Amino acid sequence: MSGTISRYNFKAIAPIPDSSKLIDVVLSKTNRKTPTEIRANFKITRIRRFYMRKVKYTQTTCNEKLQSIVDSFPNLDDIHPFYADLMNVLYDRDHYKLALGHVNKAKAIVDRISNDYVKLMKYADSLYRCKMLKRAALGRMATLLKKLKPSLGYLEEVRKHLARLPSINTNTRTLLITGYPNVGKSSFLNNLTKADVDVQSYPFTTQSLFVGHTEYKYTDWQIIDTPGLLDRPISERNTIEMQAITALAHLNACILYFIDISEHCGYTISDQIKLFKNIRKLFYTVDPDTQETVVSKPIVLVLSKIDVTGWEEVSQENKDLITETAEESKAFVVKMSNTEKIGLDEVKQTACDILLDHRLTQKAKNPKKAESILNRVYVATPKRKDKVERPAHVPKTVLDQVPRPNDKKTVLEMQVENGGAGVWSFPYQEHFLLEDDDWKYDNAPTFMGGHNVADFYDPDIEEKLNELEKEEEYLTKLEAAEVPDMPSEMEQMMVEEYEKVKKKIGYIKHTKITQPADVTGLKLREKVGDKADEILERNKQNRKSLFEIMGVSKKRRKTGEEMEVDQGDDMAMQVDKNDMSLRMKMRDRKIKFAISRMEGADPKKLSTKVQNKSMERVRHKIEKKLKKVENVTFADRMQTTKMPKHLYSGKRGNGKTDRR
Repeated sequence: MSGTISRYNFKAIAPIPDSSKLIDVVLSKTNRKTPTEIRANFKITRIRRFYMRKVKYTQTTCNEKLQSIVDSFPNLDDIHPFYADLMNVLYDRDHYKLALGHVNKAKAIVDRISNDYVKLMKYADSLYRCKMLKRAALGRMATLLKKLKPSLGYLEEVRKHLARLPSINTNTRTLLITGYPNVGKSSFLNNLTKADVDVQSYPFTTQSLFVGHTEYKYTDWQIIDTPGLLDRPISERNTIEMQAITALAHLNACILYFIDISEHCGYTISDQIKLFKNIRKLFYTVDPDTQETVVSKPIVLVLSKIDVTGWEEVSQENKDLITETAEESKAFVVKMSNTEKIGLDEVKQTACDILLDHRLTQKAKNPKKAESILNRVYVATPKRKDKVERPAHVPKTVLDQVPRPNDKKTVLEMQVENGGAGVWSFPYQEHFLLEDDDWKYDNAPTFMGGHNVADFYDPDIEEKLNELEKEEEYLTKLEAAEVPDMPSEMEQMMVEEYEKVKKKIGYIKHTKITQPADVTGLKLREKVGDKADEILERNKQNRKSLFEIMGVSKKRRKTGEEMEVDQGDDMAMQVDKNDMSLRMKMRDRKIKFAISRMEGADPKKLSTKVQNKSMERVRHKIEKKLKKVENVTFADRMQTTKMPKHLYSGKRGNGKTDRR
């Protein structure tokens, strides 16, 4: 049993698969983890090894699965008697052991099947016979697992119920509540703890054990609510009642027996006392030293529902019966009410105190515990070896020392006189060595402007600060013109050059705006091979004729004034800013068109027809490549290979990328 199960953490048990799912898991793992291709022309030894490996791997997988199922469940002989008897009550010990025995036996049968068929494969002389033997071996193993269906189903139901059981610590301090149904047990648990137990007016609302946790004297306590008991022989009790009997018998706890003195539960006080006497033998044990029957667990008789019927209203006969029973059982009697919350703390305090005393008494009675306690309290006393007196030696200098009243008190003495450490402390500012003692108690900022002041500390900070102050003072005087500062010769030259450049920029802008667009277009370099000279000459003639046609004077082109256009009828046209911007746009458009019409990069390189043809071939090749690329768009919907064979062929399991 694993470490988690030894602490009774039954929620750690893994789910149990049914037989069909277990077969699928085993066979699919065998197929994934072993080779899958074999040929009849291989050597017979290789074929035998191939199928032997299949059978042995299936056997190993079956063993692992079945062994994990057996190991996950607790062994009834190793766990606490409380849990052993509780599982016997809930699941039937014989049925539980029988189911685990079936699973364990199946493991041995799988081993025997594997050994038999591996032995037969050694004598197989063909691939077909090896394959049939492998098929028979795996088939018999699958049939065996299929026969485990009832046992696996039962174990899965047991696992689910164990996971729902409350986590009960069998060794911690425990208060155990018991009594007839509807006497206020679950209400008491809800009042003392955060356990939300269902409370109803009908009996047997609580059908299993419920656990709540509380604190008392800085220690954790668990309170267990048990189902109600009826006064009948143990052989006639049902499973619900037997859970309470199991807890009463095996848990070392303080027993809180609830008695409904109002008798609203449907049972009289005498019937409730009779039930207490019937189960009282569960709290008794035989003293091994005196062979007498003694009470082994502390008991508290809790008289509930005193808000309905007070103790004074109970008949004297019932009072005497309760008192007599408490004296016989050495039990404490406490009154309480769940509805009015009267006496809840008293019940808790009484039960916890008597349980603590009982646990200490039990520890003291244990010889091993008593011996360890005595070892801790033993004090060794040395014995005299002779009668020689050896008084304490005090040096003469100490005896002769005279107390000097003028001695200055130390900081430690002052601290002791004023209340000790934490109450009074000497001001550490007194030890500061500063130029001026008045600075000792100044508040020095730790943070300033979101920065740590200590990060900016520098031993030469005062010298640097003085230099910065001098520099700042000098700059301030310069700004106030207190110190005359004549511009240098270099600065004067830079100012003059700046003015020249500024004028030149204005002139260029002015020329671009006033010059016609067609003229600027003709200024472009014409790169058309060996006809460059002719084009230049033609441009000059076109420029003269263009000026004559448009009637633009040189003076007005230079000054940027209004242009006069002579179109035969001597009519003048005013050009405003909008016409000027339109003309500039037309000029830019013509420039772009002229550039796009140019052929070649250099007239000298394109002087022959052979070079033209070679350049044409190169251009054709480049355009051919570009056309291939530019034809592919997002709308083409190209269908590529979604599952490349080199990536998806072979066996690809968990952590494997093996191609075969």
